[in-house]
Amino acid sequence: MKNNKVKLLLSLDYELFFGDYCGSVENCVIQPTQLLLTLLDKYNYKVCLFVDAGFLVKLKQESHKFPILGKQYTAIKQQLKSLSEQGHDIQLHIHPHWQDSYYDGRTWVINTQRYRLHDFNPQEISAIVKSYKQELESCSKQAIFAFRAGGWCLQPFEKIERALKENDIWLDSTVFSQGHSDDPTRWFDFNTTPDKAYWHFNEDPLIAQENGYFTELPISATKTSPWFFWKLALRKKFATKLFTPFSDGQAMVASRSYYIERLTKTTYGPVMIDGSKAGQLESAFKEHLKLAGEGRIFNVMGHPKSLSPYSLIKLESFIKAHKELKCITYQDLKHLKNA
Repeated sequence: MKNNKVKLLLSLDYELFFGDYCGSVENCVIQPTQLLLTLLDKYNYKVCLFVDAGFLVKLKQESHKFPILGKQYTAIKQQLKSLSEQGHDIQLHIHPHWQDSYYDGRTWVINTQRYRLHDFNPQEISAIVKSYKQELESCSKQAIFAFRAGGWCLQPFEKIERALKENDIWLDSTVFSQGHSDDPTRWFDFNTTPDKAYWHFNEDPLIAQENGYFTELPISATKTSPWFFWKLALRKKFATKLFTPFSDGQAMVASRSYYIERLTKTTYGPVMIDGSKAGQLESAFKEHLKLAGEGRIFNVMGHPKSLSPYSLIKLESFIKAHKELKCITYQDLKHLKNA
């Protein structure tokens, strides 16, 4: 199926795990990112990295006590600077729990009691956004103006609006249609997302306003049956190299209701290249084309830490099948600010 009006935007949340073991910098971000870029370079595709800047800030702060962290900080910055020079995009991703987490000389001790940016007071929020953006600016040759909330925890937006505005962050790419989470730690509700390629807004990212300061560019969404998650559980139990992630960390454990819902109901989630979810690319794109009008963007995301050999196989298969797609980054969308 062909449609020259649709563009492809590929973004990765560049971060460690937040469970009992964060995983290594080399295996969770450096190596899998490079493996993906080796593939994308074959087709001259560019990627956007939404970098967990809080981790970089923490590495820098702790490096004087733990030289190994200084080496990790240098390795990450070298990779990001190199990618920026090659035309890849660096944008802001915030997981503020790094404010309360620490390195004990052996591993990171993660404290997620304040997982959401909203868990901090207004002054703290402003300081976090400012310092995190400044850290990223030292890694990028291009402007940083786009944001993705950690864990999709974007609401209530009015609590973080001022800090983003003060730091010239005007584009958000967190929302995905019909997405929701009832987990108190990671609550969000995108059930009333506008049916648009993008829209402007002020206090509420789900209410389009013609002259809004902010622009929302939603992640493309797809529906998933319970059978998919049952197969995923079986693959994890009888892991093969094809589906085994390149990384070595452990994810946060979600609430019991999160797992029950996915194993019993059809749910909606962002279109991803993570692990088995990369197998949904083709079907998700066909659904996207049914909705697609002028200016539509197939906005696909992922995480280096969750990539597997299967991810790369399915992504390359998708790229080959849709050579008509132009791959863009957020840098190509600066005009939306005044659109």
